[in-house]
Amino acid sequence: MDLRAENITKFLYSPNFFYAVRKAIGVLLPVMIFLGIFQKYNEGMAFAAGALCIALIDQPGGTKKSRFNEMLAGLIMGNLAAFITGLANPYPPLVLLVICAQVFFFSMLSVYGVRGGFIGFGCMLIMMLTLSTPLTPEQALSHTQYTLLGSASYFLFSIISSYIFRFREERQTLADALYATADFMKARADLYDTAKDLDDCYRQLTPKMVSMTNRHQTARDVVLRNLPEGKYRHDRQRIILWNIFIDMIALLDTLVATQTDYVRLRERFRDHDILLFMRDTLFKQSRTLNRTALSLSRNRPVDYRNSVKAELRAIEFEIEQLRNNGLQKEDPETYALAVQILRRMRNANRFINRIADNLRENNLLEPLNTLRRDHSLIQFQTSQEIRLDKFRRNLNMGSAIFRYALRVTLAVFLVLLTINLAPLLYSDSATIRALTNHSYWIVITILIIMRPGFALTRQRTEKRLTGTILGCVITLLLFLLTDNAAILFIIMLLAMVLGNAFVATNYRLGSTYITIYVLIGFYFLTPSVLFIIGERALDTALACLIAFGCSFVFPWWEKQQILKLARKTIQTNHDYLQNAMLYAQSSQQQGNREKDPSPADNIFFFSTQLARKNLHNAYSEFADSVARMLNEPKSKQIHIRQLNKLLVQNDTVGSEINSLIPYLASLPETPPKMQQSLDYIEAMLDENRTNIPDPPSQIETEGDYSNLAFPLKQMQKAVLNIRKQAAELGLMPAIEKSPNKEADSPVPTQEHGDKPGAGD
Repeated sequence: MDLRAENITKFLYSPNFFYAVRKAIGVLLPVMIFLGIFQKYNEGMAFAAGALCIALIDQPGGTKKSRFNEMLAGLIMGNLAAFITGLANPYPPLVLLVICAQVFFFSMLSVYGVRGGFIGFGCMLIMMLTLSTPLTPEQALSHTQYTLLGSASYFLFSIISSYIFRFREERQTLADALYATADFMKARADLYDTAKDLDDCYRQLTPKMVSMTNRHQTARDVVLRNLPEGKYRHDRQRIILWNIFIDMIALLDTLVATQTDYVRLRERFRDHDILLFMRDTLFKQSRTLNRTALSLSRNRPVDYRNSVKAELRAIEFEIEQLRNNGLQKEDPETYALAVQILRRMRNANRFINRIADNLRENNLLEPLNTLRRDHSLIQFQTSQEIRLDKFRRNLNMGSAIFRYALRVTLAVFLVLLTINLAPLLYSDSATIRALTNHSYWIVITILIIMRPGFALTRQRTEKRLTGTILGCVITLLLFLLTDNAAILFIIMLLAMVLGNAFVATNYRLGSTYITIYVLIGFYFLTPSVLFIIGERALDTALACLIAFGCSFVFPWWEKQQILKLARKTIQTNHDYLQNAMLYAQSSQQQGNREKDPSPADNIFFFSTQLARKNLHNAYSEFADSVARMLNEPKSKQIHIRQLNKLLVQNDTVGSEINSLIPYLASLPETPPKMQQSLDYIEAMLDENRTNIPDPPSQIETEGDYSNLAFPLKQMQKAVLNIRKQAAELGLMPAIEKSPNKEADSPVPTQEHGDKPGAGD
């Protein structure tokens, strides 16, 4: 398949496109009936406002139950907001107070995460659309009845369509996670390309990793709430989704198994073919995973075959040549690293093939029993619980969301105050009166682009402004080219779908399409469309200016939370190591009693998997915060060098734990020196420990133990750096030095390679 055609197909079968089509049908179809058949403009607009409120809350991800609760909450609060706003509408001082109070409350719903923010925005949108409609108190109830009818109609439409297309939604969510994993592998392949700058490769890798972590969690929420059990145990669709999910998680474990020192690899093998083979292997594996994800989203058998046997054999041959040339004795660590990479690539290929095999025709399937599918799996899912206490605890200046709510409220207050005063001060100006007719656009744009963090607000401001201007220009050209109502209506429908589909992934492009369909919509309602285009551009520019200016009021900089995220990452690494050590010890005891012990039967296996998931989430939050801080003013950036090193070394420790524990679990017992090394590493990560035991001067390397020596050395180097940087930042106490500590210090720290690299 041609790459461009493949990208188009991926888009058409993506969750974002599916939800965009659903929103367009659910919002526009009833409005067309009201306007086209009954000729009721005001009622149609009220109905559309109610439907649009719920459509904004109906987002990809989450579960059926959580989406049901979210849309129900939006339906109740949104229509209550519309009714209150309608009652206050005739009284400017009262409406100013009512709107500002509601904006603050709904902005505070962001304490419940992204989906809470969507509920708040949906309610604020219906509130502002109600404000734009002149109502008397007597008309407020009638208006609210139509908004409630619109909300209820979309609510029912969404529930029914979700049931009909339930497997399609689950497939597309899981395929989305596979796409993100493939993108992560492709970005990691560039690390082996000596022609590409290593710093640039890492800058591109971090957002890929964050995106992959988020999409994996979304897939986890969907799959774990729809397990192949009971009457669905032999349901082929459920078994396919479950098996692919399990192998995808195993693939991720393989990708992040041990940290790879790419600086060392590039220096040692700069002109060697082995790096080319490693790069090509990962690239081809990412292509296979991409095509498999495409087949999954389309619900079609996999017909794509792409073997990496030649590349793996070439890597094996090159390693053998290096061993014959004395690399194993001359540089044993680099040799061991090359062998580890080969093993990981083989394991990754095995999991990718298993994922693809689940989608091949006539393949007999049984649910993988990698995890016990019991009630305890609920802990792997994102918490859906809403607690009022969380809202109350954030009502202070130490909360980023509280500051954000104050900023948004201030911006809306300034706009509404100006709108109410301008006609009074310039009562004879027809232009001022015309410009304030759609002044609610300014408020809605402010609500859209303002975010809790400065960096996100600045990015969305720039993208919204350029997207709107581009949309105005394109719409103007469309009106110059044609005035055919049918053609313009079709373009409006397409723009609405594409706008909703792109707004989450390409905000500038999404803003462009949204502007096009809004302006074409006004073309059907008012003859002065050219004035509307100019007004839209002006209102957006004013909104961006106000939003950017207010972002400096009660600001929330990343430096105010980044140290907490760094500490959390260290703590989750410590928890992961503790649970992993317990799992290894338990497996050793179990292995001595049973012939073929199953990991799923080990009570510590579950806790280790959960601790690893928590580490991935904490690390992604930390890495994302560092990236956002780099987009803030230089004067607001702190401890860049130390935080970057903490990011790198925490990544190293987590990756090496992932690599080390399966080996330890397979041994009859942990060798004494290795246990001493693990105790040292665990103590160094414990913020409550200051008296640290000495690490061993040597580690067992006989036989298979050589596979464990290198990861342990890497971990010792990493935890020493973590402790040093954390002590400098005040995150952990400094180590108490004993008289013999200098003589028996751990292996020297490694200052090169300060870049995050979690394996292959």
